[in-house]
This record gives sequence, structure tokens and C-alpha cells, in this order.
Amino acid sequence: MDDILIFDDFLSIEQQDKIEKEIIVNTFFKWRSSYGGVFEKPNLSDLGDSRPLAFDAPKDGKIKIKDNKFWNQSRPGLMCGECYEVYSGWVWWSKNPNFQKTMCTPLRALNSPYDIQRIKTNFNLQEVIENKGSCYVPHVDIEKGGGWTGIYFVNESDGDTVIFNEKGNEPIRNNEEISVKKVIKNKRGRLVLFKQNLLHAGCPPINSKKRIVVNYNITP
Repeated sequence: MDDILIFDDFLSIEQQDKIEKEIIVNTFFKWRSSYGGVFEKPNLSDLGDSRPLAFDAPKDGKIKIKDNKFWNQSRPGLMCGECYEVYSGWVWWSKNPNFQKTMCTPLRALNSPYDIQRIKTNFNLQEVIENKGSCYVPHVDIEKGGGWTGIYFVNESDGDTVIFNEKGNEPIRNNEEISVKKVIKNKRGRLVLFKQNLLHAGCPPINSKKRIVVNYNITP
């Protein structure tokens, strides 16, 4: 099986609208760049695979990306998120009891059984033109998870997702140079799946007011 799979046009417009509405209208997300939920914020030593790589990335944000237009910035607020699948003390919130079922709709493209490790929604506000080409800290979501990472693009936006050739978070922690494997354009209703050990990063939109994606971590 390929390392990267892209699924387009597998959901109806009505299904796409329902997912977007659930996220924007029917949820109680407290968008933030730090941990959220109903439990106390965990100690950094307890986070394990959930530890944000931004804590370990170069403090000047100058991650080396070979021969490419992308550059890294890791300022606070560049990306906000909310975990809502039960995972190491996380919970999801919604007025709608079918929220979880709706959020898993894109995974029907797999047409095969899977187990959920985590689900998360990421939100990027529009960036200034001067920061065009910037991306969040390249990272893997769950180290040594052995599964797949999925990105479902909720709205039409110009914020790309960049997947790198390097594997695991160590190249970032060691300040090594990394290289781009594939750039996935943001297309509403698109689902991209890739091996969980591949470094990846999202880019904030420049022309659009917002970029919203659902981030899945699953095992077959």
C-alpha cells in the first residue's frame, strides 16, 4: 500500500455541510493553542506521545527545509486545536449526541475496520501575506503508533498540508535538515491518509479567512 492515499468526491455536499456545521455551530470548542478539556492540564513528563513537538523544536523556529519555498514559524496562536476523542484523558463536547458519528463520516472512505487512537480538530486563522509559505512545526502525531494519520479538509481554503520524507520526530528534535515528499492542496471534502511515522505540517491560509481540518489517528 502507498505511503500516501488521497480520497476525493466520496462524500455528498450534504455530508460535507453537516460536518462543517457540527464543528462551527454545534460544538463547545474552546479554540486554543494549548491543551483543553475537562481534565487538568497534564504535566509535560506525563504526555509521552502527546507531547507537543513545539516544546522540543528549535526555539528560533528555523527548522531546515531543503530546497523548498516552505519555512517554519511556531509563534503562539498560529494553530489552535481541540481534542475531543477520549484519549489519555481527553473528551469531546457537543450538543449533538451523534457528533462523534458525524466526525467519523470521512473514515468511511477506508471501507475497512479501524481503531481510533485520537481525533482532533485544527483551526488556522488567515495569515498576513508577508508570512506566505510558512507552516507549523513538522511533526508526527503519535510516535511509534504504527498506524495512519488522516487529514479531512472541512472548508475550502488555501492552507496546504506538507508531508516530508523524514520519519519520526527525532529529525526535528536534532535540528536536522528535512525535505518535502508531497504537498496536499486543501480541497473541501478531501481526505488524505499517510503513514503515521511521516513528518507533516499544516500551513495557515493567506487568501482564505480560516482553515479547518479534522485530524485522525487510526490503526487498521
